[in-house]
Amino acid sequence: MRRNRKNSIKKERIIMLASSAFVLAALTMTGVYMKEQNVESKDDGYTLDFTALEESADDKFEEIAKNNQQTDYSKEQIIHNNTNVTQEIQPEVTEDDLDYMPLEVGSGDVEIPGLTSSLETLEGADLLEAEEELLAEAETSEEDAENADKEASSQNAVVEKSLSFTEADGLLRPVSGEILMNYSMDASVYFETLAQYKYNPAVIFSATEGTTVNACAAGKVINVYEDAQIGKAVTLDLGNGYQATYGQLKDVNVSVDSYVEEGDLIGAIAAPTKYYTLEGSNLYFQLTKDGTPVNPEVMFR
Repeated sequence: MRRNRKNSIKKERIIMLASSAFVLAALTMTGVYMKEQNVESKDDGYTLDFTALEESADDKFEEIAKNNQQTDYSKEQIIHNNTNVTQEIQPEVTEDDLDYMPLEVGSGDVEIPGLTSSLETLEGADLLEAEEELLAEAETSEEDAENADKEASSQNAVVEKSLSFTEADGLLRPVSGEILMNYSMDASVYFETLAQYKYNPAVIFSATEGTTVNACAAGKVINVYEDAQIGKAVTLDLGNGYQATYGQLKDVNVSVDSYVEEGDLIGAIAAPTKYYTLEGSNLYFQLTKDGTPVNPEVMFR
């Protein structure tokens, strides 16, 4: 390879010398021509004897060849080499000439986004430390998420209140109207709309539609539902097994699992259901103890 490069350098020198010879010959002939023009009479044109120039150039080629001890290069070869000198003087580069090896994708020596991960560039203790840090971050994120869920649950959770009702505590009248039908579980009473006698497990208050209904005692709302006979109804847990149910309502102001205090607004009187059309608008109020109806009338204050 070094020998080829030396030959290329020699070729380049020959080309440079040949170019210099051409220039020198052209200048010489121009000077001769101008001198002849000054001594002799003037010609009709500006004529240059290229035949003499070419002969002089041939002499220079022979002289250059002798000086460089190169007998194998003709004029045509030098001119041909001049057009390709830039290609010949460029040495061919091989991996043996490199003082480094090209990097390959995935070799572990180079990181390319999308092809190699940051962990692939680590080894030994550094890799183990990086994996431990990632695991710690994942555990911390999971713990933070759990704490956030717990905090949200605690904020949304309703604080449980202790409920304890006794007959001695008495009841606030839920509406100001008169009693339309009394509580009666030991004798039947007449239901005008149904045109029949039957037991009545509740107290039915006469009340104008839209009249507000208030809680007769403190309690927790355990049910809000629709019933064919008593319409929309709300049931409160009063504690000690007592529950109070309010029926024939509209515009209910409470929700399940909420707490109310005595006198709080429950809702308003609705139009009567078809079971009480002749009785008119009313409030259906029932009190039970461990699921058994009890007479609330004796407890009203």
